[in-house]
Amino acid sequence: MISKRIKVLALSVFMLFSTVSLFAVEEYVSKIYKNIDLIFVSKSGTDLNKVLSENTDDKYYYLIENYTEKKIRRLIVNNDYDFAMEAIVIVIENNLENEQAVEMYSIISDAYEIQREHERQEELKRQQELARIEAEKEKKRASVDKEYVAASKAKGGAVYVSGKETKLTSSHWKSALGIDILFLHEDLQSINTFHFGPSLDFRYEYTMPKLVIGADIFGEFHFFSATDDTDPKKVPLLGDLNGAAKIAFPFAKNMFLRAGFAGIITGKADDAVLTTNVLDTLYTPLIGIKLERLKVGTSEFDVGLDWYAGSLYTDNLKLAMGGTLNLALPYAELEKVKLTFNVGLRDKIFLKESGFENRASVILAIGVENVIR
Repeated sequence: MISKRIKVLALSVFMLFSTVSLFAVEEYVSKIYKNIDLIFVSKSGTDLNKVLSENTDDKYYYLIENYTEKKIRRLIVNNDYDFAMEAIVIVIENNLENEQAVEMYSIISDAYEIQREHERQEELKRQQELARIEAEKEKKRASVDKEYVAASKAKGGAVYVSGKETKLTSSHWKSALGIDILFLHEDLQSINTFHFGPSLDFRYEYTMPKLVIGADIFGEFHFFSATDDTDPKKVPLLGDLNGAAKIAFPFAKNMFLRAGFAGIITGKADDAVLTTNVLDTLYTPLIGIKLERLKVGTSEFDVGLDWYAGSLYTDNLKLAMGGTLNLALPYAELEKVKLTFNVGLRDKIFLKESGFENRASVILAIGVENVIR
């Protein structure tokens, strides 16, 4: 009986120590697993090699090795081939007889090469697209450079800005050809006549960083008349030719100061009854001011006033002045030019020693001007 109790006790002691030993092994391996988990998070090949090399002689090394391979397979699933390749090489170096690790290395190597080839192709496509975009920019810049200028930024480089908006170098021109209907009124003789003829208006402006310079040229001639008396000798041939240089400053970019010369023509005849008191042909300097391209919706209008200095040296003339008003209505815009319909008013008034004379015109014209984009 006692012998039987001793056997039972011995068996119980053996099982107790076996259980403690098993739990001790599981706890030891578990600590290594946790260490490997941290290594795969930090992706440190040095630390992984240290853990494996320190335990190659351990009887549970196969468990550590299997767990490491499991972590490597997880990297493959996530397409993280860089550390997967490094890790499998470390596993093989620590156990050259691990055929499963060698086979896994071959799989990772093939997949890694496919991935790198894909990345190379994507990078090639990206570089080709960048080159295409840059070539397109250079192509556009060649035409833009004519109307846009490079302004240096504070930290280097260049930014392209519109010369028209920033008053950098650019040019603008406009020409208008029209029909001129003029009404002549002479106060002393009560002359009232209508005249018809062509007109031509041209202007040019060159914009620089700190000012705008330009020129205006205008001409009109009246070959036809509509009066109660059809005798051409009783109705003068009228005309106007003038040209002026102009300048504007940044603080008033649309206001031009003008100075030039005008020829106000009157083709009188000695026996023309209706031309007795009409002003003779006058050649005179002019000084004036003009506002240009004032916006009214999509339309633009100009307004100007000139003083004819010839009144200072012409007999029977105390003051001579001229005014202009023009409204431009755009109706077509092409790639480089814009077409406008222009309605203009021009008036010249001459105050004499006795009485006054007024020449007022209505002009209907088609204009064409360059477009600055």
